[in-house]
Amino acid sequence: MVRLFGFTLLRNGIKYDYSFKESLNSLSPICDKIYIALGQSDDGTEAAVSKMAGLEIIPTVWDEKSRQGGIILSQQTNLALSHLREMQKATAEAWGFYLQADEVLHEDDFDLIRSDLNKAQTIGADAVAFRYLHFWQTHRQLAINKKWYPQEIRAIKLDSNLQSWGDAQSFRPAQKIYYSDARIFHYGHVREAESYKIKKQDILRLYHSDNRLPKYQKREQRFDAITEVINYLGTHPKFMKERILRLENFWIPPRRSKIFIAANPADFSSQLISQISAEKIEWISNPWRITLKHWGDLIIPYPSFFQKIFYRSCIPSKMRSKLALAWPADFLLTLKLSEKGVGLIPLH
Repeated sequence: MVRLFGFTLLRNGIKYDYSFKESLNSLSPICDKIYIALGQSDDGTEAAVSKMAGLEIIPTVWDEKSRQGGIILSQQTNLALSHLREMQKATAEAWGFYLQADEVLHEDDFDLIRSDLNKAQTIGADAVAFRYLHFWQTHRQLAINKKWYPQEIRAIKLDSNLQSWGDAQSFRPAQKIYYSDARIFHYGHVREAESYKIKKQDILRLYHSDNRLPKYQKREQRFDAITEVINYLGTHPKFMKERILRLENFWIPPRRSKIFIAANPADFSSQLISQISAEKIEWISNPWRITLKHWGDLIIPYPSFFQKIFYRSCIPSKMRSKLALAWPADFLLTLKLSEKGVGLIPLH
């Protein structure tokens, strides 16, 4: 069995409305301890973090002159990782799990995370990559175009030589990566409006000099304008409930009276089926027997070539990146349901 320790970085989490408390609270249940490189802040973040249990704080001071490619983020990440390795005297069974302050784990994935880490250990992998859900402007939309990374390394063996690099998006050099279907919920673009505006302005200063900022601000605006999104009415981590209610005032999706799903229920988990917010679900093998009146209540997870002509769906089989893996059956059905306005009822 592997031993798991968390590590992360943070600075001015309150000022920029990071979901850092939710992130840390989601990491804590699967980790023996969490190490956090806490940059000197001016908004009360240090006091807020000091009240949380199971954390070891590493006080740091950010180099404000380091403004190339966001490298300060990987430097701060590696400070936390180095301290973790030093304190735990890394053995072959010890792993580190990294979350950024706007990334949250779902409690439904805890068992899968533990299982996959043990599998990774068994096959000799030194890194585990997880699926990413990038929420855009609302907790009910996912960004999926090529700009958005579909999977990323977030767990590493502590006795490896893996380090964070660049702007701390990932780790290298990984010799063997295990790919998990557990999800990282990324909420970086769903925040209180004014805090989000300030964060967007300030984050570019970690990447570019003042004279280059206008150019890259315009480029960001162009990227934002062409962001491709799809609906998501699946569940969110329970740790996010208070925050989502504060920002958008929703949690339980409306209940539909009846829906038709053209698929074999055995292809999906019983838990997912039990969560579908519909009073009645009729599983059918032949979608053509559905009348036009009920066509809007029909979901076809895997339409045939001919069915696609009549059954229009904007849900692709995976994210747009060439690196993306196909979505698992349960998640694909979740997205197909969401497209029709059908959500999932949280278990917690």
